[in-house]
Amino acid sequence: VLRLHVRRSEVFMDSYHQLRMRSGEEMRGKLSVTFVGEEAMDAGGVAREWFKILAREIFNPNYALFTHAGGKACTFHPNRNSYVNPDHLSFFSFIGRIIGKALFDGLHLQAYFTRSFYKH
Repeated sequence: VLRLHVRRSEVFMDSYHQLRMRSGEEMRGKLSVTFVGEEAMDAGGVAREWFKILAREIFNPNYALFTHAGGKACTFHPNRNSYVNPDHLSFFSFIGRIIGKALFDGLHLQAYFTRSFYKH
């Protein structure tokens, strides 16, 4: 079981710190998420909510990782200036792991990228 304890206000960074060093085998484990200060049994609903919140945070402009593509409000591509964030490469790697985890678990992430992003 892959257990996460995250704060809603810091879901991206808490998740990053708890998942970045996990092995591929660990990432394939069942996900159990707990939001700090909240009592809830995770029968899948809390994990789905975590994916939804995290998908939104991935595009937070404060991380400078992605920008809107061609004026479309819901489609993103990597920010060419992401280097302003010193952790941008490890954040991109983390995001790839999150997308992989969602695919492995059969969940739909509300994260839409440009076609060229998928091709590369």
